[in-house]
Amino acid sequence: FIILFLTAEDACGGTMRGSSGIVSSPNFPNEYHNNADCTWTVVAEPGDTISLIFTDFQMEEKYDYLEVEGSEPPTIWLSGMNIPPPVISNKNWLRLHFVTDSNHRYRGFSAHYQG
Repeated sequence: FIILFLTAEDACGGTMRGSSGIVSSPNFPNEYHNNADCTWTVVAEPGDTISLIFTDFQMEEKYDYLEVEGSEPPTIWLSGMNIPPPVISNKNWLRLHFVTDSNHRYRGFSAHYQG
């Protein structure tokens, strides 16, 4: 059998539950790593919606991005240096997909979610 060792750098993403919390890019507030591919799912109680409020946002324009699913519009692509407006889910979940390329690293993002 094969034993896999994950470093802290590889561990990113997962399911976030509860009425509120913080989701941020790996290593935040230090620079994220290259070739990251992380997916978080934020789940609220059935019938609730989730608001996602960004407190920090800094990534390489066009090449590194955060894709948010589960809102209106159904998919939002976020990149660059400006803090995006809040995102409100239209169901009881939001999915965040963070992707970076092989060069240029920035601080990434941090956001507070509330159900």
